[in-house]
Amino acid sequence: MIAQLIVLAGFGASLAVVWPGRHRQRLAVTALACFTGATVWLAARFIADDFSYRQVWLQSDPNLAWWLKLAGLWSGDEGTLLLLALIASAMTLRLSRYGPAAGAGAAAVTGAFAAGALIWSPFAATSAAELAQAPYRGMNAHLTSVWMLVHPPLVFASYLLLIAPLGAMADAIARGGEAWRHLSARYARAGWLLVSAGIGFGMWWAYEDFTYGTLWHWDPVQTAVFAAWCYLTAMLHMQSHYRPDGEFAVAHPLLGLLTAASAVAAMAVTRSDELASSHRYVGETSFVFLAGLAAAIMLVAVLSIAWRIAAGVRNAGRRAKTPVMLWVAALTLALSGAVAHLHLATAFWSAQLELPRPEDLKPFFETLRNFASAGELAALRDAFAQWDVDNFSVNRWLVPVLFIVGAAGGHFVLPAPRKRRWLATATVLLLAVALVIWIQPFERLFDGRGLTSGKTVALFAELDALLAALGYLLAAAAAVVVVRLRDGQSVMSIPTAAIHVGVVLALIGGLSATIFDSYSQRLVNLPQAVGHTLKFAGGYSVKIGSISGRQARDGSRATGPAGAFQTIGEVSWSLQRDGQQIDGGQGHTVYRDSRADIEGGSGAVRLMCEAVDYRFARYRSGDSQMIHPLISRGLLRDVQVWLPAAVPGDAGIGSEMQVPVVLKIYPLMSLVWAGLIICLAGATWQTFSQITKSRRPTSTS
Repeated sequence: MIAQLIVLAGFGASLAVVWPGRHRQRLAVTALACFTGATVWLAARFIADDFSYRQVWLQSDPNLAWWLKLAGLWSGDEGTLLLLALIASAMTLRLSRYGPAAGAGAAAVTGAFAAGALIWSPFAATSAAELAQAPYRGMNAHLTSVWMLVHPPLVFASYLLLIAPLGAMADAIARGGEAWRHLSARYARAGWLLVSAGIGFGMWWAYEDFTYGTLWHWDPVQTAVFAAWCYLTAMLHMQSHYRPDGEFAVAHPLLGLLTAASAVAAMAVTRSDELASSHRYVGETSFVFLAGLAAAIMLVAVLSIAWRIAAGVRNAGRRAKTPVMLWVAALTLALSGAVAHLHLATAFWSAQLELPRPEDLKPFFETLRNFASAGELAALRDAFAQWDVDNFSVNRWLVPVLFIVGAAGGHFVLPAPRKRRWLATATVLLLAVALVIWIQPFERLFDGRGLTSGKTVALFAELDALLAALGYLLAAAAAVVVVRLRDGQSVMSIPTAAIHVGVVLALIGGLSATIFDSYSQRLVNLPQAVGHTLKFAGGYSVKIGSISGRQARDGSRATGPAGAFQTIGEVSWSLQRDGQQIDGGQGHTVYRDSRADIEGGSGAVRLMCEAVDYRFARYRSGDSQMIHPLISRGLLRDVQVWLPAAVPGDAGIGSEMQVPVVLKIYPLMSLVWAGLIICLAGATWQTFSQITKSRRPTSTS
């Protein structure tokens, strides 16, 4: 096939760039042109509904909007590998100007992803048997969101910004090369901006997806991305002091290679079916390939250090006095990444050894087994026996580490003389002790009505202390902004302060929302409940206004030719105190399912468990069911109303049916989004300021 030959030509050109020569720039341009042409051709096949291509047959449907059809390009493993090769080839063109090592490393990354696109070709033809089975499969229902057009490309671009300069990183370690010093300020900061934005958009998307649960639950992919983010953040804390022949000469580029390997490992985890994950959309075909690539990057790091030792490279530059607290912050951030990787490795190792998963990590299993049919019970056991990351254990290890980060960061950032800073730090430590022993805010405010694991109660003392450290860092960063503006000093430190303020606000908001959340549910009969007000705990009430529905193909996957039944429920909610309404909202919920087995009491219980617990929803929903709740966003609280209702009489449903109405309350969720906006605004300012003032060094190629 012509498109596959074009990819092969791009692969050959990329390999040629690896070797020094006179025509490296032309070869880099050739590779970029090849991958651009192949990607545009594949995108056109998606838009044209050309189901003779297996990738299009697997991921698309004529009923999808054009932008969702386009997103099908990165919905599967094959198209994703081609897209990664395209992005890497664009970066190779730029990096090849920074010397042989930088260009060769980027070209090797391009060639690796191009090889993947050749092995798992996105241009393979659909077999006659598959076309006979169905004219097209449609998109996974969970991916039919506008965030599919934003979140994955952002993450992929950020990964390549972190991976592509590996040649410059290796050269900096092995020979003290200068290229990484010029590149790191831009590539690392731009990578941090994009990966943080990708995480933020992913959190917003997850907040609306019932198979995900909430903002964060240490899904294996989340854990892997968090580890890469921590290593990258630790490296950026060294940035201003990094010198190829002085401070952080090895630690800085070594953290860069560790970040690159972690980014590739995160993609590998996404493609592994070994662990239970809410990100299991793209298949597991390239897991071994990507895991091998991550191992290869770590091997490059080891060989670079060995080369440095064998060559006797020494730091000839003058060592600056690095603030102790900066070292502490960088090391603890790197330690946070190691903690995440340790728990991820533990889960993989336990799965490989087929160790039994502890019973306390199987919520709802005992309830659900009472409603499972004999044929389903074995599958249910397997689903709940599948390992994932122990979220409580991660939190238990990370909270003390984050306390050190907050206290050290506040001490370092605070714009005050040395003695006053130490006095402020000592005061914060005393406040932390007071919060733990006497005030105990988390224990006093916790009422146990939410989805928070009972184990989290055991961390309340550590969380109380963390609150003091985070408050210290928040106050210190805010003081930087105030002092700079008051004294008319340089505003270049304001973006960094904004990043710290945003991260702390988002973390405080996330802790509040997930620890002090609450949920309650009611089982109601339809259509009798329509028009009636339902009372919930805490003064809340919900009213179902109307439910309308249809059965049709909507572009998402369906189990039959008739498509899925889709319903829209008009609902309103209110909060009353002393007989007076103090808050309220209205909107609609959307329910989509191609199965018709929700009738009866067991169906209602199953639906309730799906809306409450992401683990069961992940097992149960597959790729053809979706619930979108009504989400009312407020300054003090977010209210979610889940109504997984079908219309009686549709899709084989009887004239009456029982469904659950689930109400979830998340306090201070607004701090999460406000913090992310402030953080990303500061990161954008900082990144573009660095790009505009940086100058390209003279090429040594």
